[in-house]
Amino acid sequence: MSSSKSVLIPYVLFAFVLGFAWFMLAPMVPTIMTELHASLSSTLLFISFYGYAMVIGAIQAGIWTAHKGPRPVLALAIILSVVGLFLRVFAHTYVFFFISQAIAALAYPFLIAPIGSVLRMSNVRSLKMSTGFTIGMLFLGMGFSAIIASHFTMTAGLWVGFILNFIVGIWLLLALRSIPRPDVATFFRIRMTYSNWWIIGLVVSSTSVMIGGVTTSALGHLHITDAASLGGLLSGLTFLGSAVGAGVFGAVAEGRTNAKPLIRTLAILTLFSVLVVTLLMTGHLGHSKAMFDIMFFLAGVFGNGWYTLTLEEAARRAIDDGSAGLNTAGYSVASNLGVAIIPVLLGPLVISQPSLWITIILILFVIAVILSFVTRVQIRVTDKM
Repeated sequence: MSSSKSVLIPYVLFAFVLGFAWFMLAPMVPTIMTELHASLSSTLLFISFYGYAMVIGAIQAGIWTAHKGPRPVLALAIILSVVGLFLRVFAHTYVFFFISQAIAALAYPFLIAPIGSVLRMSNVRSLKMSTGFTIGMLFLGMGFSAIIASHFTMTAGLWVGFILNFIVGIWLLLALRSIPRPDVATFFRIRMTYSNWWIIGLVVSSTSVMIGGVTTSALGHLHITDAASLGGLLSGLTFLGSAVGAGVFGAVAEGRTNAKPLIRTLAILTLFSVLVVTLLMTGHLGHSKAMFDIMFFLAGVFGNGWYTLTLEEAARRAIDDGSAGLNTAGYSVASNLGVAIIPVLLGPLVISQPSLWITIILILFVIAVILSFVTRVQIRVTDKM
């Protein structure tokens, strides 16, 4: 097995188990509230920690990767995730759970934010496909855990999350030995390069989280039967769609020197699917359960395919391999700032002013689509295998 594949496989799988341990908390929220004697908002904060961690740690992860290479950065991600998840199993007070989850969440930026440098400096050459598989496996883990975690007791579920992270983490730690240490002199010019792709990341990620967060409330407002269970299923389908979109379109784009036509196509398809989803959620469009399932799944497929390709395009703006991770870190910060702000500001409008809610989302996506058409892509034949 080549050194690049020996690192890529456990790296991708660790993204899966990190996402699995992260979103298994969603179906456990009522149990956690009872166990820790906490309010709903205080409990939901545990799920949001990963987004806040990305905002806090992404740039530092990108700079560190540029200077020292992926080995110490990924090693820290493994340690933080494993230690935090182990402590989480034994957390029976709110403060203890808070600290444990915060430690585990800090692994997220160190694993994902510098992905542009991690892949390049690990001698991975199928960059679009590898980026797609990594992001796709993260979402697959989130979607898989959101669907099956309800079948575990709280303690059993937390143990499963820890054990999976521990096993794959050891594998990744051993694989990191095959990555050569960088020549420090090579990376003295590192710098972050802003691109319009960051705006697309912000729009896609923030609106996806917002829609997932208000789906159950919106369905309940429409007096749809079993709104809570349907809302959970639709969120899971969106995550699974996101995994499919990232993996499939990352692989499709790998065979293309110019990804611009595919990015444009995904932009339009995402705009259409998100528009239909918003019309369904607000009762402006006749619906059936099958229609909900299909459109939420497709919104995930197209949206995360678009997100993945623009993330890699942000990396390709870099002046060197070290700066590529700093660029993807900046992209991640922009995305998660959107997640932290937009759902809070716009989410309640789905019930109070649904037409305004749809209009604002439509404006955001139209802007993102326009940017997909006017922003240049970096065409580098050398990026292909």
